[in-house]
Amino acid sequence: MFTPSIIYAVFIASLGYFVILTAFYLFLTLIGSFEAVRRESQGAEEDSSLFYLATLKLSVSIIMPARNEEKWISDSLKSLINLNYPKFEIIVVNDGSTDKTFEKLNDLLDLKPVNLMYVHHYKDGKVREILRSDKYPNITVINKESGHKKAGASNAGLNIAQYDYICVTDADTILERDSLLKVMAQVKKDPDKIIGIGSYFGLVNGFKIKEGAIIDRSFSYNPIVAYQNIEYIRSFIGNRLAWSKYNAMPNVAGGFGVWRKDVLYELGGFSAEFTCEDIELTFRVHDYMAKNKDKGYKIVMLPFYVGWTEGPDNLPALIMQRNRWQRVVNETVWRYKYMTCNPKYGAFGFLAMPYFVLYEALGVFMEVISIAFVTAGWLMGVLNINIFLAYLLFMLLSQSFVSLLSMLAFVEGQRLFKMRYIAYLIMLTLTEFFFYRWIISAAKIIGTISSLRGVKSYDQYVRSKRT
Repeated sequence: MFTPSIIYAVFIASLGYFVILTAFYLFLTLIGSFEAVRRESQGAEEDSSLFYLATLKLSVSIIMPARNEEKWISDSLKSLINLNYPKFEIIVVNDGSTDKTFEKLNDLLDLKPVNLMYVHHYKDGKVREILRSDKYPNITVINKESGHKKAGASNAGLNIAQYDYICVTDADTILERDSLLKVMAQVKKDPDKIIGIGSYFGLVNGFKIKEGAIIDRSFSYNPIVAYQNIEYIRSFIGNRLAWSKYNAMPNVAGGFGVWRKDVLYELGGFSAEFTCEDIELTFRVHDYMAKNKDKGYKIVMLPFYVGWTEGPDNLPALIMQRNRWQRVVNETVWRYKYMTCNPKYGAFGFLAMPYFVLYEALGVFMEVISIAFVTAGWLMGVLNINIFLAYLLFMLLSQSFVSLLSMLAFVEGQRLFKMRYIAYLIMLTLTEFFFYRWIISAAKIIGTISSLRGVKSYDQYVRSKRT
């Protein structure tokens, strides 16, 4: 039985944990907000008409893995075809789809078999055939058997990629027409040092899409989707821009990320040993950068939208997604635990790694245990009602304040949301603690249990019906 002294000690420890975590969040959010303003001002001063000329020599191979994406594949691929960029190829990897994904591709591209030399340099699984479009000579489709997850499909694309830069995107993502142009213009400024780069992407739920182009940005009022919009804003503004400033970016997201091909070659491509591929690769690149510190390599995060991806719009789909995300976090943190507070890894070792260990991997248990003990303390009379309510209020206000601060910087810089939607998101930030936060916590606990059981499947939730 827990004694009053134990409950009180846990209360003090958990309070200290949340104070430190809140201070860390505020630090990252303030740095990220200033960084967003700086980069946006810098972008406004640049002549966008020169971007095209600046990137002429930076050819890009775009790899789009696709498995059972019949609902999105046509629009996603059209958004790539319509990119405003001087020279690029598109490699679609049909990863053993059992729906009409390939039929959709063939209807759009008019595919014909091609006799192309294929070397299995990266672990990819069995390739059935390679086809090329009669309509678009820069588009190749690889048909392969399902296996090795998204990592294997991405590696299959890498095996035939021609160009020096690799952009990996998802088959449910709609890219902005100038997205690749803006990203590669930043690479052009320092091509010897920038080896990885990413930028914002948001949720396409509620948008109207036609021929791969967004014709109406009507953000979804479905609370499950809207809460995710808040999360994305908090993540990009409050975390990733700040980490990027100190060259400690922990995740170039799989929805859109650009890597230098020679680095991927040295690292052996994407790994299918983990539940997901993106965060593990980013950690592995940081390890690589530390071992090549003399070259001054860096991973960059940019403050503008490159694309829009579909997010879960119901609780079962959301829990499935976050279960998978938690598994890969646990796997990656455990695999690269030696980086934590290791001077060799600089800011990544002292900023990103402690955050991932104490919050992303262990934080959910700290939250649940602290709430359980504080509630028990109140029921046992160890903590009076005022302390109990003050503790809950602190947790609520700390999260809401960080969210509102991130949203303020985001709204000022992006100007995408209408006032009505901004008011709706503000309302949700004040209620997140009572509902959404604990749904995510439950998903993280399920994911942690699954990772302890050795589950590494790439679970894919059912896409919503397209309108």
